[in-house]
Amino acid sequence: MPTAANKLRRFLPPVLALAALGGVCLWEVDRIAARSRGYGNRMVVINEICAHNLSGLQDGNGNCGDWIELYNPYGGTIDLSGWTLTDDKDDPDRWTFPDGTVLEDYLVLFADGADTVDPAGYCHTAFALKTRGETLYLYDADGELVDHLKYPEQDFDITYGRAFGNGEDKGTFATATPGAANPVDFLDENREANLGTAEFSLPAGFYDEPVEVALSTDDPDALIFYTTDGSDPAENGTLYTGPITVESRAGEPNRYVSLPNRFEQGESLFLKSYAYRYAPDPVDKATTITARIYKDGSWSEECRAATYWVGVEAHTLPVISITADEQDLFGAEGIYTPGATYYTMMQQGSQEYQANFLSGEEIDAQIQLIGEEDTGSLDSRISVAGQATRLWMQMKNLSVHLTGSSEEKLAQAGIEDTPGGFSLKGPGNGSWQYFYVDGFWNNYLYGTGLGTQYNVPVVLYLEDEYWGIYCARESKNAELIERQYGVDADSVVICTHAEPDEDNSIAALESTLKELPCSESSWNWLCETFDIDSFIDYAIPQLYSNNWDGLRMPSNIYIWKADEGSSRYADGRWRFLLNDLDQSLIYGFMDPIGDLLDNPAQDTNIQQLLFQKLWEYEEFRTRFAEKFRTAMETTYAPEHILPAFEAWCAQLEPEMERNITRQKVETTVLAPLADKLTDSESSAEEMTMEQWQADYATLCDFLTNRADDLLEYLDMHLAEAENGI
Repeated sequence: MPTAANKLRRFLPPVLALAALGGVCLWEVDRIAARSRGYGNRMVVINEICAHNLSGLQDGNGNCGDWIELYNPYGGTIDLSGWTLTDDKDDPDRWTFPDGTVLEDYLVLFADGADTVDPAGYCHTAFALKTRGETLYLYDADGELVDHLKYPEQDFDITYGRAFGNGEDKGTFATATPGAANPVDFLDENREANLGTAEFSLPAGFYDEPVEVALSTDDPDALIFYTTDGSDPAENGTLYTGPITVESRAGEPNRYVSLPNRFEQGESLFLKSYAYRYAPDPVDKATTITARIYKDGSWSEECRAATYWVGVEAHTLPVISITADEQDLFGAEGIYTPGATYYTMMQQGSQEYQANFLSGEEIDAQIQLIGEEDTGSLDSRISVAGQATRLWMQMKNLSVHLTGSSEEKLAQAGIEDTPGGFSLKGPGNGSWQYFYVDGFWNNYLYGTGLGTQYNVPVVLYLEDEYWGIYCARESKNAELIERQYGVDADSVVICTHAEPDEDNSIAALESTLKELPCSESSWNWLCETFDIDSFIDYAIPQLYSNNWDGLRMPSNIYIWKADEGSSRYADGRWRFLLNDLDQSLIYGFMDPIGDLLDNPAQDTNIQQLLFQKLWEYEEFRTRFAEKFRTAMETTYAPEHILPAFEAWCAQLEPEMERNITRQKVETTVLAPLADKLTDSESSAEEMTMEQWQADYATLCDFLTNRADDLLEYLDMHLAEAENGI
C-alpha cells in the first residue's frame, strides 16, 4: 500500500508542471498587455517611416525606396487581408493590402507608388511618401481607423517613428531599424558631428574651359550633398554621385545685381523705383559648389565651398566670393532688399524707411578669399552696414563676422589683425566714388595715431555675380583701439551720435562746450576732458581733405576713451577717430579753417564747437600752427602724398572698366511718368574710363596745390586772432 510520501512523489511533478505552464501563460498575457498599453491598446501601429531613403534599405529589385513599418504590440499573427493604407484621409482605400498578407511582429512596406509585390516579397503601396511631411492612416477590413501617424519634413536616410515601448512618444531616430525594435531615444535636434569637410578635386579659381569637379571624403560610409545656388546642402542639397560639370555663364542675364535696392529722396521714394534699371549689361558670373558631409543622421559641423569662374578674365585684385541662401539675401525678407514691408507701406502712403537692409540682421554665409593662397571657405555671418550708403547706394557695405575656425585663415589673404571678422566697404556716397578715397586716406594715415583701418582693395562676387570693387578692412571696435593704442579693450568707452554710451553722450559734451566761457579754469577742463594734441592731429587731415561729412555731419563723429592699459592713452580723456572720408578732396576753392570757425555755435557739431572754443586760447593756436605747418611740409607735401595716391589708383585702374559697367544706371520707359507724378527729374548714371582719367587729373591737381593754399589760410586766421578779429 502506497504511503503518503509515495503518493506525493507521484502527483507533485504533473501539478508543478501545470503550475509552471500557467505561470508562463499569465506572464505572456501580462507582457502582451504591457506592450499594448504602451501603444494605447492598439493592435497595430504605424511604427516607423523613411521618406527620403537614399542609401538604406533596398527592396527586392535592389532599389532604395521610401518605406513604412507596421508593428504588432500584441504578438501573434494578424491577417491584414482587406486592410487599407493611405496618405489621404478623404481616400481611405487608396491602397489595399493583398490577400494573405499577415503581420507577426514587424512588416515593412515600400511606399513608392509601384503597387506591386517584388521578388523579395515586399509589398509596394500605390502612393509614395512626401518628403515635406504628411499624415498616414491605417484602416482594418471593416473600414475602421486603426492608427495614424503624422510626420514632419524628413532628411536623408533618417527615420521618424514611435519610441519602443512608448508609442505616444514620437520623433526622429539616429538609426533606421526596419523590421526591428525602434530605439527608445531620439536624435539630437542639433544633429551636427565632427565629420570633417568634403575635399574638392580642383581649387577655386579662374579656368579657361569647362571643368569637372569631383568631391570626396575620407569616410567611405559617409555621403556628400552639394548645392550650386549658395544654400546649405543640409537644407536643399543634391546627393553627390559623380563629378560636377562647371561651364561658362557668359551672357546670362543678371539675376541679383540689377535688383533695385536703393531709395530716392523725398515723397518720390516709391514711384521712383520704377524709373531706373540698374546694371543693365550682363556682369561676370561664377558657379559656387557648396558641400556638406552626412552620416548616421548627422551633418558635418562645417560646410565647404569653392567658386569657379569659366571663361572669365582673372582679376588683378584679390577676389572675395560670398554665397548664402538666395532668400536670405534677396527674398522678401532678404537683408539686401527693401523688402515686402517697405513696398506695402509705400503703397499705403507711408514715407518711413522700413527696409530690410536697415535691420542689421545677420545671416549665415560662406566666404572665400581667392588670392595666391587657397584659404578654402570660411563659415560666417554677414549683415548690411553703413549709414547713408544703406539708403542711397546699390553697392552696400557689409559686415562679416567669422564663426568656427575661420578667423585664423584671414592672414593668408593679407587681411591682418581682424579677430572676429572684417568689413567690406563699397565706393561710398562721395563725389569720387570710383576712387575709393576713404580707403586711400585710411591706408595713407595708417599707424599715425588716428585709428584708421587698413584697407585691401578687392573684387567682390555676391551670390556668384560680379558686385564690384570693395575695400576689405578691419572692423572698427574696441579691439581695434586696443591694438592701435595699447589700452585695455574692456575699459574702452565708444560714443557716437547713433550709439551713445549709457553714461556718456556727445550731446552732453556739446551742451557743456556751448556754455563754456574763455577762462583758465575752462582751459584746464578742456585739457582734462580731451586729448588736445590728438584732436589737432585729427583736425588736420579733415581740413586738408575738406572732408565735408567729417567736419559737418554729426552722424560721422566717433570718439572714445579708456582708463586701463599700458600706454599713455589710458588716461580717461576723449579722443577722435578719423571716420568716413568719402566726401573728401572736394571744393578746393574753400577756406576750411574759416568755415570751421565761422559757423554759429548753435549750428555746429562737437568737433566744430570744440575747435572754436580751443581757438580762443593762444596756447592752442600756437600748438595747432606748429603741428599744421609740420604736417603740410611732410605728410601732405606733394612729393609725399602724390606718389601714394598714384600707387593707390594704379591698383584700381585695371579693374575699373568692369566696375564702371556694374555701376551703370539707365532710365526706364516709366521714368517720364514717375518724374511727372513726383515733380522730379530722373537721370542716367554712366561713368567712362575717359572721365575717370580726367577726374584722376583733377584730384592730382588738388593734392599738388592743397598744402600751399592751406598755409595761406592758416596765416590769415592767426593774424586775425592776434588782432582780435
